[in-house]
Amino acid sequence: MDLDFRKLNSTKLFDFSKEEENLIAEVYHQLFEIYDISIINIEDSIYNQFSSDSENPFSLFTPKICYFITDKNKENPFYLFIVNKIEKTIKGGRLPAQLETLQIWGLKKLDEDCGFISVNKKKWADKIAGIFSSFNVNFKDRDFKDYYVLGSDQFKTMTFLNSKRKETIKSFSDEDFKLEVKNNILSFGLPKELSVDNTLLVSNFLEKI
Repeated sequence: MDLDFRKLNSTKLFDFSKEEENLIAEVYHQLFEIYDISIINIEDSIYNQFSSDSENPFSLFTPKICYFITDKNKENPFYLFIVNKIEKTIKGGRLPAQLETLQIWGLKKLDEDCGFISVNKKKWADKIAGIFSSFNVNFKDRDFKDYYVLGSDQFKTMTFLNSKRKETIKSFSDEDFKLEVKNNILSFGLPKELSVDNTLLVSNFLEKI
């Protein structure tokens, strides 16, 4: 398989290094083995619907490549984005280019309007100190006590977090995930450098959720 990522969109300059291109090719190959996958223009995805609000997980990211993915029966669609994450100084200045990293994030359209929901795994220090507990007001569940859950509508939050979704979230192996729902679009990703393993973790989650 020979993919020339510089030809994906002739109007854009993809300044990937050779090592990054090799990694992206391996990511594509591994996804291709599991899913029905196609590379599409970012404008043809649901990215713009989700990113219309500046307060969203993609606000510090520049999407570079978008994959439209379904299972082999062409069902259960979702989108994966290879994004360029730009670290910033405390003053907001841009750091040297070598500190920019590629990451994997995904979007999935839901069947229902869930309002705004944010779910994060509590860290051990959080559990000891009990910090943020006063903000955990919309959803409290003894079986889900290891997670912070915020939502704009308590009923919609409870409806979204049905037993199947709770188990899917609890089974995710990396506690640093970021999950947000904005109306009927779910955003999920790992704020870590792009890797095949991270890509497969995120794609598997989006398929199940």
